[in-house]
Amino acid sequence: MNTIIKKLKIIVFTITLTICTNSYSQKDQIKVNLDTLFQKALQSKSFNGSVLIAKKGKIVYTKAFGKADASNTIPLNTDYRFHIGSIAKELNAVGIMMLKEQGKLNLDDPVSKFLPELPSWANKIKIINLLQYTSGLPQIKWNEINQDSDNLAHLQNTLALDFEPGTKYDYNNNNVFLQRRIIEKISNMSFNSFVLTKILKPIGIKNAVVDPDEKEPLFAKSFNDKGKQDVLKYNISGWTAFNLKDFYKWSEAINSFKIINQESTRELFEPFSKDNQTGLGEGTIENGKVTSHIHDGAAFNYQALLISSPNSTIILMTNNKQNNLEEISNSIESILSNKSLQ
Repeated sequence: MNTIIKKLKIIVFTITLTICTNSYSQKDQIKVNLDTLFQKALQSKSFNGSVLIAKKGKIVYTKAFGKADASNTIPLNTDYRFHIGSIAKELNAVGIMMLKEQGKLNLDDPVSKFLPELPSWANKIKIINLLQYTSGLPQIKWNEINQDSDNLAHLQNTLALDFEPGTKYDYNNNNVFLQRRIIEKISNMSFNSFVLTKILKPIGIKNAVVDPDEKEPLFAKSFNDKGKQDVLKYNISGWTAFNLKDFYKWSEAINSFKIINQESTRELFEPFSKDNQTGLGEGTIENGKVTSHIHDGAAFNYQALLISSPNSTIILMTNNKQNNLEEISNSIESILSNKSLQ
């Protein structure tokens, strides 16, 4: 089933759902419509995963649909953690800003100040270049890299950058890799431990896990449309997995400036140029409030989407990627905004 057909199906679901009976309260009718949307998406194999919806800071809907792995025997529940792909890069970006607020680094510091073992090009790359993906670093050679030490060795043998730092945008995981190594050097901790103890624990997130393996309980395993489960492999380390409620706590902590202050958050929302990704995906702050925070991520057959505003938050996570989370979120927003249910 291609994306266009899926999109049409979701639109049909939404149109059908707007023709409601009056036998439910407004609040209950919204839940009924959401249940119908996701049950139909599950039946058509358009969605296997978890969803959380909040309105004005209050969770109004949270459910899991489908199976936890390719065996098709273990049902998902809302306690399951998911790999969230690139959204996990928010953790290193926030970590960098935490250290900045503590006076342990400046965004204009060269990478060489903290990682002197790198070649001379590290003198030209500033930390802000890593956050904005403008470093000029080459792409990671995924077919040659199996662990952090491999990638560090490859960078040490890299003679030249692809372009002058600060002149172009290139979405590149080597920027993420070096952010994590800088955090380790300054904190004298592994990045994974820093995330769990210095970032997540203080905001009440207790169930997150970094780089979970196949044996990790309550961790959804990803699989393709043929029922083949992915082999979990981390070429570079530092990937945080969330369950729904912890993901929502993370989103709310960003929105309320609980981890880093308003100015640091604004800096992480500032792209190199229009429509470029930043450390927090994309977002805006107006009148002292986060007015939007949008980030999507994918890895293996995992996919996740966060859409947050002062009025609502939508979190979608799947372990059977269909590249349709934006369409599903549009259907959710149509249901939430249906004036006949207000």
